[in-house]
Amino acid sequence: LFQVINNSGQNVITRLDRMFDEGLYWHGNEPCHQIAYLYNKAGAPWKTQQRIHHILNTEYNDTPGGLSGNDDAGQMSAWYVLAAAGIHPICPGDGRYEITSPVFDRVEFRLDPAYAAGGSFVIEARDNSPENIYIQSATLNGKKYDKCYLTHDDLAAGGTLVLQMGVKPSDWGKD
Repeated sequence: LFQVINNSGQNVITRLDRMFDEGLYWHGNEPCHQIAYLYNKAGAPWKTQQRIHHILNTEYNDTPGGLSGNDDAGQMSAWYVLAAAGIHPICPGDGRYEITSPVFDRVEFRLDPAYAAGGSFVIEARDNSPENIYIQSATLNGKKYDKCYLTHDDLAAGGTLVLQMGVKPSDWGKD
C-alpha cells in the first residue's frame, strides 16, 4: 500500500479528500484510524494536520456520547492521546510515528530506561493555538527536521522535537 501511495500520491490525495469531503470516513470504525495520516505518506502532511484537528474537535467531547465508536480496549482513547500529542504509529511494528500538529504546547513522554536510551522525549509546539494548526518548520534536538515522521529509534534516544506552528498550510514535511 505505501509503495502505491509513493508512486501515485496525487491520486491518493484526491481519493482521501473525496472520502472525507463526502462524509464517508467514520472515526468510530477503529481500523480507519490511520487513514488521515496517509496524507503524510502521499506528500500532503498539511492535510493530515487539518484532518486530525477536525477529528479531534468533532469526534471527541465530554458528553455521554463523546466517543463516536466503541472504545474496545481503549483504542479510541489511545488514538486521541497520541493524536493530541502530535504523533501516531499507523502501522504496528514498522517503527514509524507520523507527525501531526499537537493540541498541547508541550508533551513529555518519560521513557523506560529498560527499553530506551534517553530519559524523555518532548514535543513542543511554538505559537500553538486553535487557529495555528499547521506545522511551518521543525527541529529535532536543535537540528532542522523536514520529515513528517519520527522513527522508534528517534523517540527511544530521547530529545526534543520543536514544531513551529502557523495559521496557513506549509510545505513542511512533504518530501
